[in-house]
Amino acid sequence: MSNFGVTTIVCILTIVSILVTLSLSFLSLFSGEIANNDTTAKSPSLHLQRSNYGYHRPQPPYAAIQHTSHTCVVHRNTSSERVIHLPTAVPHLILIGAQKSATSEFQVLADKYINVITPLSAGRFEPHFFDFKVQGRLKKYVVREGNVMESEKFDDEVCLFREKYTEFFNMSQVNNNTMSVVMEKTPSYMLHHNLPFIIDALCPWEPKILTILRDPVDRAWSHFRMVIPWKKWVNKNISLFETMVKGEIDSFILNGLLDNATTSLDDFKASLASTSDVSTSPFVFPNLTLEKSSQIIQNYKGDKKGFLIRGLYAPILLPWVKQFAAHDRLMVMKFKEVWNASNVDEVLRFAGVEDTSIDEHYDDFIRNRQGKIIRKANKNATGDRHANKGVQVPLDPTIRLYLKLFYQPFNRFLAQLLGEEWEGWGE
Repeated sequence: MSNFGVTTIVCILTIVSILVTLSLSFLSLFSGEIANNDTTAKSPSLHLQRSNYGYHRPQPPYAAIQHTSHTCVVHRNTSSERVIHLPTAVPHLILIGAQKSATSEFQVLADKYINVITPLSAGRFEPHFFDFKVQGRLKKYVVREGNVMESEKFDDEVCLFREKYTEFFNMSQVNNNTMSVVMEKTPSYMLHHNLPFIIDALCPWEPKILTILRDPVDRAWSHFRMVIPWKKWVNKNISLFETMVKGEIDSFILNGLLDNATTSLDDFKASLASTSDVSTSPFVFPNLTLEKSSQIIQNYKGDKKGFLIRGLYAPILLPWVKQFAAHDRLMVMKFKEVWNASNVDEVLRFAGVEDTSIDEHYDDFIRNRQGKIIRKANKNATGDRHANKGVQVPLDPTIRLYLKLFYQPFNRFLAQLLGEEWEGWGE
């Protein structure tokens, strides 16, 4: 080969090499620009890291809700069957608790939006569908955590319940709005450890789950004030709250959540009268783990709807996190976030609401947060019995401190369950 040919080949190879290098550089810059502008890209951060149990707060873009129809068949006997067709399978969002944590306020606010439909549209307030109506019939099919024993009889019951569920919503409104997001709230759902599996079995369209958590001491006091009349005998009722605390603490000891060496409320008050030192907790806890405390609550012998037990959030929520967190179908919100418009916007987008213009409603809502005007406007629809009697009575500081120390280790479990953003919460 001549020198001219060799030189030509070298030149061509050099040019090709330069072009390849330039192309790779361009692609690198271009892809970097895309990554910087791509809203789906998530840079590593503490907020996005999953907890030990697979939870992190869902981030946009959120998984789309399933606007879908549903058809199932009820086999009445060997010779006949009934086909049930739901033009729109509902709901898309279930608010499971906690009680006295602004769940009613959230539902009233959400109901203001054109594309959000709640049971208020059908003259209902809290369906109590899964705990009052479904659980008793279906829990016998839950054979172990995460597994449902399916059969033709089970399928028939589930199919009928799907149809029954629609009675809590204005379905003509739902079916006429293809953009609608249907939600319901029943804050006692979170207390039932079988419901995560039953919800998934009954709702294959995968509704999302929302929980709002309030400081457990404030929640217990608000709960007590909700059910006890306050316009008379206020001092007597405060004494009744102390009696309730003592009774539940005794029940926790019997069930293994506390050791019997725990200091009683009376002894704690007496010790504080002589010294202000609270460096030693009055409570003696057995060697509890989150898993073990959750099992104790699931098998609890006593009132599972008491004032204090409802605030043991981490053990109560564990089955819900295990069932829904890995697929980003669960969002856990703090009570104070409800009063911030951007946080409500976040939750509604998580639920699938595309138009979340809330500012025009939100100021009025905040001004009426005690619920007086809201409850008047919705009195016929809600049948709400849950007003706090309009009496503001502070909790005795000693009792508050006693309960704060009781909840302390259980609040710390929340960081294990929900991630580091919950560290120090409630302390």
